[in-house]
Amino acid sequence: MNASSDTLRTHVAGVLTRHPDWETTLAPFQAESAWMVGAWDDVQRLVERIDSQSSSMIMARILLAMRTGNATSIAESVSQARSILGAPITAAGVKGYRRSYEAVLDLHLIHELELIYSATCSLPPGSQDSMRQERRRAIAELSKTLSSRLNITLPTFRSREPLLSMRRTAFSLS
Repeated sequence: MNASSDTLRTHVAGVLTRHPDWETTLAPFQAESAWMVGAWDDVQRLVERIDSQSSSMIMARILLAMRTGNATSIAESVSQARSILGAPITAAGVKGYRRSYEAVLDLHLIHELELIYSATCSLPPGSQDSMRQERRRAIAELSKTLSSRLNITLPTFRSREPLLSMRRTAFSLS
């Protein structure tokens, strides 16, 4: 995963040296590849410089907020993300599920980020046996929930790969 993300980062950087005016268009790819390799300073610079409402840039803002651990910042970024990413669902109406599936997946992703963050932040510290058992129980419950959530998505690479990739990133933040 990191090798392909590094390759994407290198490719985008090369394209931007020839076409700097494409930065806004390529920013979502830059952000995603940067968070995948843990280049959080690059993600921060992109978010500060580029005012994009793409799902990747919105996810980048949530991940940066999670990285700080500031509950207010996390709640604000998640609320804003839901509002922006949920708009296509409202616009599509009751019969527009197929047209809005990508927006549904984005909202699904946001909820999983919240689940992972909440679960990992509430794990009891310590090395006593009772604490270890409680940690194992909490992690098993989270695993069961995430597995169930994965099973309700379309069994396609296009649907599941971003979800699994974001999970890896969220767990790496904890």
